[in-house]
Amino acid sequence: MNNLKNSILNNCLIFSKLLFLLLVINTFIFLIFFLNKYSKLKIGVVGLRHEANIGNNLLKYAMFTKLKELGYIPYIIGTLWEKYNNIEFINQTANIVIIKNNFSEIKMNDYNILIVNSDQTWVKFDNNFYDYGFLKFAENWTTPRFVYGASIGGDYWKLSKKDEGIAKILLKKFSGISIREKDSFDLIKKHLKINPEIVLDPTFLIDKQYYLNLIKDYKGNILDNNKYIFTYIISQCSFTFDLMQNASKILNLKTHYLFLNNNSSVRSFLYNLINSKCVITNSFHGTVFAIIFNKPFISVYSNKRKTRFNSLRSLLNISQRLVLKGKKPNYNLLMQPLNINYQKLKALKQKSINFLKKNLRYKYNYYY
Repeated sequence: MNNLKNSILNNCLIFSKLLFLLLVINTFIFLIFFLNKYSKLKIGVVGLRHEANIGNNLLKYAMFTKLKELGYIPYIIGTLWEKYNNIEFINQTANIVIIKNNFSEIKMNDYNILIVNSDQTWVKFDNNFYDYGFLKFAENWTTPRFVYGASIGGDYWKLSKKDEGIAKILLKKFSGISIREKDSFDLIKKHLKINPEIVLDPTFLIDKQYYLNLIKDYKGNILDNNKYIFTYIISQCSFTFDLMQNASKILNLKTHYLFLNNNSSVRSFLYNLINSKCVITNSFHGTVFAIIFNKPFISVYSNKRKTRFNSLRSLLNISQRLVLKGKKPNYNLLMQPLNINYQKLKALKQKSINFLKKNLRYKYNYYY
């Protein structure tokens, strides 16, 4: 009798162990499947056309890199601008999709999530405006979507009543809406009836080591290391060019300059800025990268473009370094270290990343 009891107990024990082992294996398989599926969500990042514009390329690269770092598979989507069609950099460093005719080329099941990327995506540059700014091509889809850091490109409202009406309808399907410039908040609230969050430009979201890695094998021709003024000019601005020449004479430094839309590569821009003594620019992204790499700078802005610079002015202590076109700058600032609260910048960066994460997980259960 005792032997029978022992046999039954032993069999029950073996059976329990087998059940437990089976449960562990099934749980392990489920976790692998679950995590693998989550990490492989495809993100369609819709933005302005692909072109040779250095800021445009770095912004797209930064968003691609941050999304990839967060465990997603991003695709940078845009049309191709025939005028400045040198897209070698972004083609080499990101997954890009070129819209050949119109955005109907994108199908509903192509991406798990859609993002309207930062930059001037709320400026009506061409007939694709409703698609790159508000995802009209996906208006009848159930695909989750949000806007990261859109800009209206100035300090006054440019859209018509018709544009406003279409935008308001399309934005109702977005889980989150954020803008890049604090100064445009009231305009957007008034015309689109929304309260967007304010986030940093995507170029701030990734560690500067990513940018350094881009040029680690770059062989550039520069002047004496750290002994020249680097000037990045977004247009043929004689005032900025004169400012560079005056600074060169006053500070006894050589100069090196680069234009926005020529065929100079993104790597050339980074290489020359990083190795410079100081920076003069009339570009928003020229200013951003001077801040990222802690380079003394002077930035020239015009009244029609002041909103972009004001967004940095209000966030960081750089008012003296922003010079209205036509005004005399303080050239000594180019020899003085930046007085920026990098802890505040770090906090703003985390706030912006949190916005990304929150909206990437919106309606999470939907995907499964």
